Amino acid sequence: MRGSRPKTRPNDSGGRDCGLRRPPYSQGSHESVTMPAPIHFASLLDALPQQIWQADAQGRLLWVNARLAEALQQPTLPAPLAGWLHENDRNTFASRWAEAQATGRFEMAYRLGTAWVNAQAERLPGTTLWLGTHTDLAAQRAAERRLRESDAIWKLALECSGDGVWDWHVQQGVEHYSERYLRLYGFEPGDVEATPEAFDARTHPDDIAQMARDREDHFAGRKPTYCNEHRVRAKDGSWKWILSRGMVIARDTEGRPLRMVGTHTDITDRKRQEAVAWQQARVDALTGLPNRRSLRERIERALADRAARGVELAVMFVDLDHFKEVNDLLGHDIGDALLVQVAGRLQGCMPAGGTGSGVVARMGGDEFTVLLPAPDAIAAAETVGGLLLDALSDAFEVSGERVYVSASIGVSFAPRDSQDIESLFKHADLALYEAKDAGRNRMSLFTPALHEAAQRRSRLTTELREALPLGQFSLVYQPILSLREPGAAPRKAEALLRWAHPQLGDVSPAEFIPLAETSGLIVDVGDWVFRQAATQAMAWRAAGQAGFQISVNKSPVQFLGARNQRPQPDWLTHLRGLGLPGNALAVEITEGLLLARDDAVAMRLQALRQAGITISLDDFGTGYSSLSYLQHHDIDTVKIDRSFVANLARGGKAPALCRAIVTLAHELGMDVIAEGVETEAQCAMLRDMGCDWGQGWWFGKGVPAAEFEARWFGATRAGSVSATTR
Repeated sequence: MRGSRPKTRPNDSGGRDCGLRRPPYSQGSHESVTMPAPIHFASLLDALPQQIWQADAQGRLLWVNARLAEALQQPTLPAPLAGWLHENDRNTFASRWAEAQATGRFEMAYRLGTAWVNAQAERLPGTTLWLGTHTDLAAQRAAERRLRESDAIWKLALECSGDGVWDWHVQQGVEHYSERYLRLYGFEPGDVEATPEAFDARTHPDDIAQMARDREDHFAGRKPTYCNEHRVRAKDGSWKWILSRGMVIARDTEGRPLRMVGTHTDITDRKRQEAVAWQQARVDALTGLPNRRSLRERIERALADRAARGVELAVMFVDLDHFKEVNDLLGHDIGDALLVQVAGRLQGCMPAGGTGSGVVARMGGDEFTVLLPAPDAIAAAETVGGLLLDALSDAFEVSGERVYVSASIGVSFAPRDSQDIESLFKHADLALYEAKDAGRNRMSLFTPALHEAAQRRSRLTTELREALPLGQFSLVYQPILSLREPGAAPRKAEALLRWAHPQLGDVSPAEFIPLAETSGLIVDVGDWVFRQAATQAMAWRAAGQAGFQISVNKSPVQFLGARNQRPQPDWLTHLRGLGLPGNALAVEITEGLLLARDDAVAMRLQALRQAGITISLDDFGTGYSSLSYLQHHDIDTVKIDRSFVANLARGGKAPALCRAIVTLAHELGMDVIAEGVETEAQCAMLRDMGCDWGQGWWFGKGVPAAEFEARWFGATRAGSVSATTR
């Protein structure tokens, strides 16, 4: 027996015994085996919780303590130990006991009757006698049984949840898989080796490193549970997304994991839905290009690693010119199809590969952005910008329609202009504004001067709100003369708005009118212009200029925007209040207004015309011209744009275009006014074409009412016919 052993001593026959007193239940004459021992030592052995026994080399019990005697129901000794064993354990006992004769040690778990015990024995030195113990295994076996039952219940519960269960004996390198686990991947029991390496080998290479990190975090106690999402290749070769969760449930004395259990949940459908959601969140549905959100993410990454890659960045805003007219004239379906083709052409201009590969994104509407990394971003932007403008210059074939568009491009650079996304966007937008303002179909690079110009626009927009109540606006009048009656005094004039800023001086209408339109101030300003012009027309008519007509411009914002802000000023009521006939005024509109095909616009135009006000179509031929709106709207006069008139003397297409406009207008019953007449030659050519009226510096610039009267009506009457400008 391990621990303290009873000492042996010589007996009467020359042998040695263990010094144990034979208990009362030992029978027979075996004094050579057992001799009287101190009573207190025998009592000590009887008090031990283990069952203690002595046997000979043949496995016969010679002596037992009180606990074992009770278990064996007061046996008669000597007797073979195997006789008390369960029949299924006897053969194993015989072979183990025989083996022990060579080693001097014996150990085996067997059933003593029906009770499980663990037997341990050693041969006493110098004898053939064995001293052994029995330890009751009933509690241990019951605990193991409960654990097995608990495991079975737990695994059953997990199986019922639809998850596959795995049970990993970490230090043994053995892993058990539930049937559901194997079938997640199309396997049957026995198809896969029961080791963690077997399924690790089927894990997607891109996911292995993170899976190992998550597992180690749990092993080291940094995370209370193990949780990881990864892809596993199924038996059919497809990839399944798996959520793997688990926990170490047993550790050794040094804290190393012994056993870990967990589940696999198939999340392939969820991942597919997430991929669709990601696609929708970052890809433009119409063109398939990255959207604004995706572009921002790309720019953030590009800014972060720009220096390491040794590149600069160009952010190029690309905005289509006159795209609204395409939508208004041909419809949104054609417009959408055009955008798809534009996206394709833009992508075709991007350099491929290397540090200079570009990305095209759609920001919304007809706005695109190009992100261009390159060692020399300015040179790259100039090259790519030229390609973009050329690519868009060719006609687009869209649903049987030939459509022409151009683009304006604004560019900012990192790190030259900024290394902040918002600033780069702001600077590119300022450059885009400059390209639009310079005539469109061109590219502009950001400069600090553009920022100064933007600050000026912001200041003007703010101070424009005070210009009207402070009386800073005035009108000048430019004569419109009959080309059929050379030398005759003008019977028409156009009222032109001027702004005398107290600090900045005279501000050009080309600068402040667009600001008034974008801010909505044009509604109030336009109403003031109309009332001033009406008052002046009434004064000149009263002074003897019968039938004199003054033209005023009416912005599309006044037609389209006013009804969304507040009721449009009632010009007709104002005319009736003055007692002035409608033909004293002409309202000039642009082609873009008619392209809107808005019923409210048509009704307002009709109401003005029915009141006798002349409707004049300004800048004819420069917009998205269509004969259809000349047919659907009652137009009295068309004005040939100054760009056509300027090229008359140079030959080419300009004379033919002007002649065609005159002929078309006359056939439709309209008068024609040519704008921008600056030379005698232009005047003569227009007269020969049959043009009705001329307007431009050749006849006279816009001047205040008093100066206009002095020149055209006679100085003696100047003071008597001037109308107030307030």
